[in-house]
Amino acid sequence: MNTWQSVRAEVLERIRSREWPPGELIPTEQELAHQLGCARATVNRALRELADSGIIERRRKVGTRVSATHSRRTRLEIPVMRQEIEALGASYAYRLLSVELRPPSELAQRALQLGPGGQATQVKAQYLANGKPHCCEVIWLNPLALPAFSRADFEELPAHEWLARNVALTHGRFSILAEGASGDCARNLQVADGTPVLTIERINWSDATPVSFARQFYPPEHRLISED
Repeated sequence: MNTWQSVRAEVLERIRSREWPPGELIPTEQELAHQLGCARATVNRALRELADSGIIERRRKVGTRVSATHSRRTRLEIPVMRQEIEALGASYAYRLLSVELRPPSELAQRALQLGPGGQATQVKAQYLANGKPHCCEVIWLNPLALPAFSRADFEELPAHEWLARNVALTHGRFSILAEGASGDCARNLQVADGTPVLTIERINWSDATPVSFARQFYPPEHRLISED
């Protein structure tokens, strides 16, 4: 337990095994450092990572609790690109670009809570509306936390739809940002490198286990609409 990654893995295992059920206070940083034989700073880094992912909640003068959301067992309804495009009155098309098991990006490694040397499956896809680029997507799947799959599973069915059908997703977390398009993203959106594009990042969990991390890129002038 001399690295924050190993401490994080131990804390996750105790949460998954229900040693620490949803809503329960976990030991203090000092107590965990003593139990695991490591520095308090190491424990602090591990808990910060888990808090950033929504797995635990930290409050001053109260302590650290396992997030209550992880007790939910109903399936999470996730956005489906097909419905988004058809709602615009446009013709939907999907293209699978690549499926590859590889070391994850730094963002994906952190989102999926993978340790050094871990691998994830990267799925790249393009969505078209009336034959024009609507969105390009890069989604990282944690193969250790999912049912067996292969490239054939994603030839006709996008990764998000496959997840919704095969995994009991309990909650998700998304971020919206602007980012300069580059590489495959710029080519698939048919824009110049550096063009600012709408970027949506999403992490999906099954209880305390992050199973996917997606980044979706939309061309300039795309409008995101939400109704309540």
